[in-house]
Amino acid sequence: MRRPKYFLEKKYITSLVIAAFLALSVITANNIKMGDAGKKEPETETKETLSPAEDKESTDDTEENPLNAYENSDGDITPEKNDQYDTQWKRETDDDRQDKAEADRSAEDEKDNEGTREPVSDDFNYDGKTRLTWPVLGNVILPYSMDTTVYYTTLDHYACNDGLLIGARTGDKVKAAAEGRIVDIAETDRYGTVITMLIGKDYKVYYGQVEDVKYQIGDVVKEGKTIARVAKPTRSFLLEGPHLYFKMIFKGKSVNPADYLR
Repeated sequence: MRRPKYFLEKKYITSLVIAAFLALSVITANNIKMGDAGKKEPETETKETLSPAEDKESTDDTEENPLNAYENSDGDITPEKNDQYDTQWKRETDDDRQDKAEADRSAEDEKDNEGTREPVSDDFNYDGKTRLTWPVLGNVILPYSMDTTVYYTTLDHYACNDGLLIGARTGDKVKAAAEGRIVDIAETDRYGTVITMLIGKDYKVYYGQVEDVKYQIGDVVKEGKTIARVAKPTRSFLLEGPHLYFKMIFKGKSVNPADYLR
């Protein structure tokens, strides 16, 4: 009696299973390869369909936006370029702050001087008896001296001084010492911008080392109103620092302003 051929049948079944597994592996590998190829197609099509105009727009966008130009091939911002961008941003921010500060100062001065540009009086009768308002608050760094000489630090020499140098900070308000009319605004090498104001028949006052003048020649200004701001010192007074040059004239001759100030 012969034994059944179960052994041969099992062998055949094993071979079939192995063959099926190999076939499935080949099919899976082909599918993966085809899938990768399919993913790359959109990128290829995008590059092929870019028109010259669109390509130019992309280039222009990089030129207009400095941040785009700082990106590397991976789209990240490099440390060196980021520092440059931060510096530019800080400079622009500082400029914005300065512009805002100047705008705030102008608005403050306009509010302070509101309604004072119209003539208050056509006859300014200061007689020298009434005390004047200090145009700025500060220490006298160089006194009036026409009888003897005083030492000018920046110029490194001794000379007479026909006014007061009142220490201040750049940007401080300069007030009108008395009611009067502005008769001149001049630019000088020694004292920078100088405002001349008539306050009486025989009296004039001068404000030097100023900027941002709020009035024009012919305007009448009330006492205590802001007429300008303290400027940076000219080259003749760099070592003395920022200050107001305040001079007073009586009948064509300089007098000591300290004798008339409160």
